[in-house]
Amino acid sequence: MSNKLNEEFHYIECRDVNLLLEEMRKYIHNETIIEEVRQAYLYAENKHEGQMRKSGDKFIIHPLSTAYYLAQWKMGPKTIIAGLLHDVIEDTPVTHEEIEQIFGTDVANIVESVTKVSFFTKENRAQMKAQYLRKLFISMIRDIRVIIVKIADRMHNMLTLKYMPPDKQKIIAKETLEIYSTIAHRIGMKTAKNLLEDWSFRYLNPEEYQRVSALLEEDIEAREQIIDEIISDIENKIKDSQKITKFEVYGRSKSFYSIYRKMTTFGKNFTDINDIIAVRIITENVDECYTVMGWVHQMYTPLSGRFKDYIATPKNNLYQSLHTTVANKDGIIFEVQIRTFNMEDIAMHGAAAHWKYKENEKNVSVEAKQKEIDEKVDMFTRIMNLEKLASEGEEVEYESGMDKLEAEIEETVKSDYLTSLIYVLTPDGQVVTLPFGSTVLDFAYKIHTEVGNHTVGAKINGVFSPFNTTLESGEMIEVQTSTEIEPQEKWLKFVRTSTAKKAIENFLADKSQKIVREETISNQKLIRNTKREIDRYIIENDLKWKVNSLEEIKRKLLVLDYKNIDDFLLSIGRGDFSIKEAVEVVFVEATDEMNDDQILDIKTRKYKSTSSRGDIIINKMENLSSTIAECCFPLPVEEIVAFMSKSKGFQIHRSKCVNILNTKNVKNILEAVWNVKKLANLTYKVKVRIVTSVRPGVLQGIVQVFGTQRIEVTEAKLITSEEELLTRSSMVLQVRDLEHFNTAITAIKEVPGVELAERASSVVEEETN
Repeated sequence: MSNKLNEEFHYIECRDVNLLLEEMRKYIHNETIIEEVRQAYLYAENKHEGQMRKSGDKFIIHPLSTAYYLAQWKMGPKTIIAGLLHDVIEDTPVTHEEIEQIFGTDVANIVESVTKVSFFTKENRAQMKAQYLRKLFISMIRDIRVIIVKIADRMHNMLTLKYMPPDKQKIIAKETLEIYSTIAHRIGMKTAKNLLEDWSFRYLNPEEYQRVSALLEEDIEAREQIIDEIISDIENKIKDSQKITKFEVYGRSKSFYSIYRKMTTFGKNFTDINDIIAVRIITENVDECYTVMGWVHQMYTPLSGRFKDYIATPKNNLYQSLHTTVANKDGIIFEVQIRTFNMEDIAMHGAAAHWKYKENEKNVSVEAKQKEIDEKVDMFTRIMNLEKLASEGEEVEYESGMDKLEAEIEETVKSDYLTSLIYVLTPDGQVVTLPFGSTVLDFAYKIHTEVGNHTVGAKINGVFSPFNTTLESGEMIEVQTSTEIEPQEKWLKFVRTSTAKKAIENFLADKSQKIVREETISNQKLIRNTKREIDRYIIENDLKWKVNSLEEIKRKLLVLDYKNIDDFLLSIGRGDFSIKEAVEVVFVEATDEMNDDQILDIKTRKYKSTSSRGDIIINKMENLSSTIAECCFPLPVEEIVAFMSKSKGFQIHRSKCVNILNTKNVKNILEAVWNVKKLANLTYKVKVRIVTSVRPGVLQGIVQVFGTQRIEVTEAKLITSEEELLTRSSMVLQVRDLEHFNTAITAIKEVPGVELAERASSVVEEETN
């Protein structure tokens, strides 16, 4: 039983093929196979002859190190050979056919897939990112060994990143953190994930890396002494029971980046992180895991709500374990993880553990192996849609027509796969994986599109909650549906996954098209009927001899801001004008020309709308359709005017808005006032600027004000200046009126750390709050 404060993975450069072969001999005892790997090495060494790395080393050191990492994961000979050869197609004249002829189809296919993915990492990195992600993920779907080789390849590249220019170091480290470490996490390769994260962190934020490193070194001796005592106590307890004979107890190290993330994301001090001191207990079977958990809870005080059973409900990255956080008699808090030897292997190596070489495993197809992982890693079944999406564009990926497709793929990959996860349960105990921050709606759409489309809410652990409730790991979700419910535009605010967003957008688009079709048919019928009514009126009143020419009718309509006759006929049919009035104004010769007031009156009437909120009276008329101008965001009951735009209709501005004061179309400015009787239960947008000092809790204080004042934030942009130690925020809020807004601004100014809080708009001599 040992204190393994450092994982047993040897993260070094391999400079001697014998080191690789000795590592393989730990689990492969067939010397013929070992010799095949040696021959593959000699082949790669020959093909890369004369090629050098940026470090000045022979190029062969890179594929040799890649293969050495694969051997430490106990991968099969074909995968290790592919690791040795993974650059030969790209960097030498070797072809797929040649590799297939010498080393077989499996090796050739892996090398070719790795080559296709690698192309995008060297040229046009930013422009090709979505295509690169698609290649990467589709290769993973077809054969998980491709990404395992790529992770090993990237691990050695990170180890030698110091030889690259600083700008390249940042780019590669960012890509590694965003993509490779996240994928390693999603397929359960914890050792690789931690190493990639820490080395990315080292280059992306060297000052913080050194700070965390110093904190860990500060009291390492005392911490190791505590861990040794805990391990000794647990070992003695297990031995004394005489029930468990084969077990291991050791200390688990915490990665630098995970400590930094907890300190920054959750605002924790180093001393507040409970799992810096952690112990792992490994047993032979599941029954022993639960037995040991009971003993641990007898020996130490368990912290409420900190027990997690990932054995009964495994994570979808293959991970299984029991977790608990406890305190010893001295009040020292630490984490304990308990799992079987097999679970430990999978926890450290994830998908790689399922491809581990087994001496007695014969004639197992790639498809069978891949299916075994696909069924256990939710990620792969979910991204099969990406392959279907991409298959149509496989041969035209550089054409502009692919831009939208690639953007969708990148959004899907980033939002659904390269993000933190939660694990929730269905009523029948199935585990469902969702991105962190997902809601009931995301869960419903994950189950089925039709379930999502009719969701009213869900029972979360037996308690009904609305559809916009954010889910947490471990909750049991039972979706509640109704045939009377259907997706609405506002649902898009509440969903986190691209799957849910796409389903809602598709439904709304289909519904919109249906409404447009129905409205078009209805409008055509109304136009025909109105035209017949006008013709009848002209004949009945003997006005045929006074009918204007088509050119004159169009001229008059242009004065009245109508694009064509059909639009005017629609206005008549909807009741904006009587038949008599329409005929006299447009269709027959007028006795007198219309004055400006008459023209304005007619222009205004065409904006009558039954769907208008009625909160604004324009030109002494109620129920005119209008929109609030976003340059000045007027609030009840400020002084306002209406500006008539041909393209946008009536826009409501504050009377002192610079756009109103500077306009040359003074005739288009109409009198407007708030309809006080119709303001109840309505809210209005307003834009604010907030400047805060960079200090813990200030943003939470502002958010608390919004909650207390019942203010919704519809947009928010935050920019932090490390030099000035300030955060500048631009937000759009929903408030009831000016008084409601002023109350909120006053409360925000009182939050500790707020330097400035003011309304942002285009108003001259803006009033102070």
